[in-house]
Amino acid sequence: MNEIITANDVEYTAKNVTTEIDTISFTLLEPMDDPEAAFRETKSLTVGDTEGTAYGQYPEVKYESLTIAADGSVTITMHILTKTEKAIRELQVSQAEQDEVIAEMLYGGGRHNE
Repeated sequence: MNEIITANDVEYTAKNVTTEIDTISFTLLEPMDDPEAAFRETKSLTVGDTEGTAYGQYPEVKYESLTIAADGSVTITMHILTKTEKAIRELQVSQAEQDEVIAEMLYGGGRHNE
């Protein structure tokens, strides 16, 4: 059965969608120039049928791997983040925001006073 994977607001037709405890993988049906680049920055996925009904939402994922089979088919595996990994991701975002504010306070938005 073909399914639709939506990632970064782009729909991909896939088959063999498999969800495990900490991963979701799927085989792309249409060839792509650079499938790794298409999914490397993906932070969330939606799985649905070809009629447009979504039945799986994965709001916190991270690219894990790409496998090319002997027949040329491409399977993407995404890691489903754990609660701890989600907390670390949030802390990293928060830290980056804090660093930006501190830099602005100290250096006036990255510009040194002359």
